[in-house]
Amino acid sequence: MIDILLSTYNGQLYLSQQIESILHQTWADWHLYIRDDGSTDNTAAIIEQYVSAYPKQITWINKQDVHNVGVIKSFQQLLEQSTAPYFMFCDQDDVWLPSKVELTYQCLKAEEDQMGSDKPIVVHTDAKVVDANLQVMNPSFFDVLRFPYRIIATNKHYAMLFNYITGCTVMGNAKAREVSLPFPSFIDMHDSWVARKAWLEQGKVVSLLEPTMLYRQHGGNVLGAGNKLTFKKRMQSFVYAYKQYRLLYKKHRWMAPFSFIYYKCKFNLLYANNQ
Repeated sequence: MIDILLSTYNGQLYLSQQIESILHQTWADWHLYIRDDGSTDNTAAIIEQYVSAYPKQITWINKQDVHNVGVIKSFQQLLEQSTAPYFMFCDQDDVWLPSKVELTYQCLKAEEDQMGSDKPIVVHTDAKVVDANLQVMNPSFFDVLRFPYRIIATNKHYAMLFNYITGCTVMGNAKAREVSLPFPSFIDMHDSWVARKAWLEQGKVVSLLEPTMLYRQHGGNVLGAGNKLTFKKRMQSFVYAYKQYRLLYKKHRWMAPFSFIYYKCKFNLLYANNQ
C-alpha cells in the first residue's frame, strides 16, 4: 500500500485533472489522503465529489476542521496521517503520467532490497515542465535546474545545503517518514527536509532520471520552475540551510560554520561551471 498525500489550496482549476491522473495509475494499491488548507473557491466541492465517488480510495482528513496552516504544516499533518509502508507527496495542479507510482515504487523497492527497509530511503524523479494547458515547455525539469545532480546526490554536504528535490515527485518509505517527523521550525520546505533526514540517518536519496509527471507552471505555483525568491526569502533560506547543515556536526559543532562556507563556495563554483 502507498499513501498519496495531497495538500490543496484554491485549486479548483486543476484539481480534477490531478485526481483523475491518480485514478488512472497502472499501480492500483494506493490510498489518497487530502488536506485542504482553507480554500475559498470551489476546491471543497471537488474534494467532496471524489470522496463520495471513491470512498475506499480517497479520504479528506480535515473535512470538519478546514483552516490555513501553510504548506509545510499541511504536509506534516498529512504525513502524520500516513501509516502505509510507503508515501508520496502530491501537488494539486500537476498531472501524473500513468506509470508514475509504479516506476517510483520499483526504484525504491530495489533500494530497500539492497539496504533493508530499516533504512530511510527517498526517491525523487524528473518531470516534464508544461504550461497551464499542459503543453511541454521543457522535457526535463532536471535540465531546467542545471544542477550537477551526480555530484550533489553523492555528497552529503551538498545534499544538506541545496534543495534539489521536487516534492511532488517524491516517494519515501516508512523509515523516512519516521525519522522526518515532527518537522522542526527551521526548514524551508517539507520535501528537502525529508530528503536531508534520510541523509542524516544513514539512508539514501535516489534520483530517478525518467520524467514521471507533468509539472505545471501557471503563475500561481507556491514554488515553480521559474519563480524568483525575494531578498528576505533568500536570507531566510540561507539561515535555515545553515541550521540544517550543522546537524552533520553533532560532536564538533565549531567546525560547522567553516565547513558550511567551504562547501557553499565550492558548490557555487561547480554550479557556475555547469551553466
